[in-house]
Amino acid sequence: METVYDRLVRGAVDLHCHIDVEFSTTLFRKAAPEWEWLPHAERAGMRAVSLKSHLWPTVSALPFIKELYKGPVQVHGSITLNPLAGGLDPFAVEAAVHMGARAVFLPTWGSRNDYVRGGFGRRLDAAFEHFDGARLGTLSLVDDDGGLTAPAHEILRLARHHDVMLSTGHSSPREALAVAEEAHRIGYERVVFGHPLSNSVGASRELVHRAAGLGAFVEFCWPTVSPGRHDPAEVVSLIQEVGAARTVLTSDFFGGNNPLPADLLRVFLGVLHDAGLSEDDVRLAAATNPARLLGV
Repeated sequence: METVYDRLVRGAVDLHCHIDVEFSTTLFRKAAPEWEWLPHAERAGMRAVSLKSHLWPTVSALPFIKELYKGPVQVHGSITLNPLAGGLDPFAVEAAVHMGARAVFLPTWGSRNDYVRGGFGRRLDAAFEHFDGARLGTLSLVDDDGGLTAPAHEILRLARHHDVMLSTGHSSPREALAVAEEAHRIGYERVVFGHPLSNSVGASRELVHRAAGLGAFVEFCWPTVSPGRHDPAEVVSLIQEVGAARTVLTSDFFGGNNPLPADLLRVFLGVLHDAGLSEDDVRLAAATNPARLLGV
């Protein structure tokens, strides 16, 4: 018997799903490799997924994944502009787009903001002899005056030119707002304010409103409402304030202890629905808006 949770995930496009074998064949592995969980996503009726890695462009893995999974769920690749992938280098963006990337994430573990806020990247110190969060977590999108740096300007121009999605990653609220302002100025409509309520970003409700008012889409993901984090009713209230038309809902599937991506997204959407978000608004934020951002 179909439930409302089943309907919520049908047609969903997950913009933020971490690839298996992200940076180690043994550490922080996911629940299953893509060719095992994608058929499950297919049975759930998902439409597409964008695979992310904090360290490596996932576009290079897509040809092999598509040989192992040939079903109808579209699989798209991305690049995250952390130091190992080139950092804030426009050529890294250009090369990834030529490889088929449909999404670009601004720095996450390489972001100065992420490091200052004690981001997850620090947990790699014990696993890798040469991982140094203080050395790597230095990237900023703005100069001392608060304006976007020249590389950040060029990355925005390239994202607009190639018509790909750009997420603000783990950038600071001030940086994310600067990105939204410049995108608004140049008429670029595919900016996503990456999980602003997360510990790695820490944006205020006021700033979320300002970014959405400039045309940015605001991302809310499962970790935002996972146990010990934000009250789902609080998140639903903010979604209703900025409007579902400016919202995207993602799994941010990462750790191996999580359920499979489709199941995790189903639970997340169901939690928000139970907390007061209408079925139509869930569908808009989980299916329609993400599809528009990815161009599927």
